[in-house]
Amino acid sequence: MATLQIIPTKTPDANKLEEAYEVAADLSITSGGKAIRVPRFFQYDGASIPAAAWQLIGTPFNPRFMFAAVFHDWLYHVHVIDDRKAVDELFCKLLVQWDVGKTKAWMMLQAVRLAGEAYWGNDPADAAYLKRLAKRIRDDGRKPEDYGM
Repeated sequence: MATLQIIPTKTPDANKLEEAYEVAADLSITSGGKAIRVPRFFQYDGASIPAAAWQLIGTPFNPRFMFAAVFHDWLYHVHVIDDRKAVDELFCKLLVQWDVGKTKAWMMLQAVRLAGEAYWGNDPADAAYLKRLAKRIRDDGRKPEDYGM
């Protein structure tokens, strides 16, 4: 399994929450025969768990949630897998691979199925963020297309 290398960002992108992490090294997995790559510099804000559910589920930055959350957030941005349900199911599968219990992973899957629709389509702020990220990737000598951008 790939190793997730992240760093907390001092100044998260304007499109992110107050607390965000940045991917420090490219990540990749294969799902359904398709390579999915998350680029270095991608910022994300952990698992989207409402504060009221932290006692039951855990906090957004629980280390066991972070790997699944970064891929889930990335796929919601770039739609390399264009079926939201499949992306949500991959999130659940990755949670289980990272030792999240099946019941908790299922509960988290139900939550993203209920709330994820609002975040599936990229709004203008998301599009602007992806444009800034693509520039950083190009400036680093890489190709945004290699990540599905």
